[in-house]
Amino acid sequence: MRDMRQIPGVVVLGSDFKALGVIRSLGRHGIPAIVVDSQPRSAWFSRYVTRRVSWQGSLEDPALADYLVQIGRELQLQDWMLVAAQDDAVGLVAEHRDALAMIYQPTTPSWDIVRWAFDKRLTDRMARESGVAYPGTWYPAHESDLDQIDLHFPVIIKPAISIHMQHAARLKALPATNIEELHTQYRIATGMVSPDEIMVQEVIPGGGASQVSVATLCLDGEIKQVMTARRRRQYPIDYGLGSSFVESVYLPELIGPSERLLRYMRASGMVEVEFKQDPRDGVYKLLDINIRPWGWHTLCIACGLDLPYLQYQQMIGQTSPQCAPRYGTRWIRGATDVLAGVQEMRAGITTPWSYARSLLGSNTFSVLNWRDPLPAFGDLAVLAARFAHKPHAKEAYA
Repeated sequence: MRDMRQIPGVVVLGSDFKALGVIRSLGRHGIPAIVVDSQPRSAWFSRYVTRRVSWQGSLEDPALADYLVQIGRELQLQDWMLVAAQDDAVGLVAEHRDALAMIYQPTTPSWDIVRWAFDKRLTDRMARESGVAYPGTWYPAHESDLDQIDLHFPVIIKPAISIHMQHAARLKALPATNIEELHTQYRIATGMVSPDEIMVQEVIPGGGASQVSVATLCLDGEIKQVMTARRRRQYPIDYGLGSSFVESVYLPELIGPSERLLRYMRASGMVEVEFKQDPRDGVYKLLDINIRPWGWHTLCIACGLDLPYLQYQQMIGQTSPQCAPRYGTRWIRGATDVLAGVQEMRAGITTPWSYARSLLGSNTFSVLNWRDPLPAFGDLAVLAARFAHKPHAKEAYA
């Protein structure tokens, strides 16, 4: 029997379902977990959490870094793994990594690596220099520049740093189908984010089902573990904040482009690379890179690829052979997939019978787990509260 006092645990920043997946993964191996958040969400209620820390502020507040160092010393958390499960926390840990690494072992790389995923202007540059296809993207300095761009509508306006618009309006992008709409959406965007962050990007035809992902565990740019998947549904169905139904599918053609990007970044840790296949030429084009646990990472666990635990083993110096995932299982975010299904029915994309049939088979869920039931009730309570106060909601689904 291992002495629990001698086992480094994990401190997780954020308590949504992404954090819950990490906590459950490590908790099943007897690894203690502390969760830090400004609002209790699903992971807050997990039986695997040994201590809950309420932070009165945002997870990107620089004061949180000082506080983490303070509690690390007070609670003797030397060499505990530090996981940023949300984008704002990723930026915080990346920028204060040296100070935090005096106590913890952060899974988030330093800012010089993270910035390539965080800032879409740099992501665009990295894709071009790595020979990876990327949607047509323009960077207007002023509204008058919109009339000088040779555009084929529809397009979207999005910020270079996506969490800024998500925090302001719970949106990832603003669509435009003509030049008049583009000007209108540009003015709306400049009310939420700085004009120098605004991008105009072509819309790749096709819905969420055209989006695919590569899930990886990396070390210094080299992929150590890998799995691929297809996003079948997202919510909202146009420019979704996050996946609601993902199926594990073997797509080996995605691994090469992902390797080039991750080597360029010198990425380490859990990283998801998102693509969308363009039906006009069949090419997979880069959409996004998440350098943190992503929404559906627990699908990997259900397929035999327990990335949080493999990362923990990597941290403590244990070597693990490359695992071959078992494909065929699907991941469902029940709280939003029903809403996505309703939207698809209203849009004529699916029927009630087709939607119900899609739920049959081998499934795993984002929160629901009979061995750890309380997070599901906590998740429903948080969702109900958020919809009751919708203008103030700030949680991201991604």
